[in-house]
Amino acid sequence: MGHFFFKEFSVKQDRSAMKVNTDGVLLGAWCSLPNGTEKKPVFVTDVGTGTGVIALMVAQRLYGIGVECSIDGIDPDDPSAVEAGENFNLSPWRESLISLPLSFSDYMSSNPLKRDLIVSNPPYFTNSLKAPCSRRSKARHNDSLSFSELANYSERLLSPNGTLSIILPSDGERDFISAATEAGLSLSRICRVSTITGESPRRVMMEFAKEDRGGVNEERLSVQESPSGSFTDRYKALTSAFYLKF
Repeated sequence: MGHFFFKEFSVKQDRSAMKVNTDGVLLGAWCSLPNGTEKKPVFVTDVGTGTGVIALMVAQRLYGIGVECSIDGIDPDDPSAVEAGENFNLSPWRESLISLPLSFSDYMSSNPLKRDLIVSNPPYFTNSLKAPCSRRSKARHNDSLSFSELANYSERLLSPNGTLSIILPSDGERDFISAATEAGLSLSRICRVSTITGESPRRVMMEFAKEDRGGVNEERLSVQESPSGSFTDRYKALTSAFYLKF
């Protein structure tokens, strides 16, 4: 697969179980950024980092607004974690990024610091056919990280004002909201994503907080105007800081 080139960084994806994809780029561009302070950097964790693309996008956005950060990318798949680390080291923000070959549960037990942002493009298939490649299968099926585990670990790790930001297929919306609510997290923002304008949503991006933020900010986003048409203005505006084509 070689390199995938963005405007300010590139991503090697020869060994990662999951390659660069639209879901990851959408979440990296859409997720809310924590507010920085002069006293300390903001702390971010990318759960299931894969190639590291989401972590790199968050780093670009934070440094673009002058906010210092410390970002951990974690992945239980060793080759993915190694490749993410190489991508981090080749980026302009190498001193702020680290890749760790850990599951979320192992990371929880070894990391005492509260996080201001947790981002994840998590495994989401349940009781479906497994991919022939066992590494890709683990990356895509939530028996390796259930919705309940992701929500509960995030609630425990988030700072009081921290945010969990995820992307899922639309049919996982209700189940994840239920798991997050049970874990003590409140939905604060949701964006339903359609591939083509006018079609039913295929993906949903959601953000959760430890406290009720006074309602839910609901959004809609379409990627293309038509099957053979151009990308929508909103999608181009969201991703223009990253994609070379925009």
